[in-house]
Amino acid sequence: MILDLGAVHDMATVEINGVEVGVLWFPPFQVDITAYVKAGTNSLKISVTNTWANRLIGDEQYPADFEWGTDRGKEGRAMKAFPEWFLRSEPRTEPRRKTFNLWYYYRKNSELRPAGLLGPVIVEM
Repeated sequence: MILDLGAVHDMATVEINGVEVGVLWFPPFQVDITAYVKAGTNSLKISVTNTWANRLIGDEQYPADFEWGTDRGKEGRAMKAFPEWFLRSEPRTEPRRKTFNLWYYYRKNSELRPAGLLGPVIVEM
């Protein structure tokens, strides 16, 4: 029995009946589950991990709470200096931002990337 996850962005861990079967991180996202399934009811757990790209783009929808240096072209920008709230271990001044990076990779209008288990998920006998 082959479990075919179809399209996955970006990697998936497959667990059958509480046993990790494999980590799939490149296409085709398929794994042989023959040795892990039993007659009757089975449990399937698929955990998907994607990159931080969409979260970083999401954070750019909110005001920056530190200063960026001179723009270095389409590759991004470097942070000018560590912000005071960071140096003092204080809460962020913009609490809606979830990430903290030294380099400005994405803009607020950057295209979101595909993420998650897009399928179709098929069990081939």
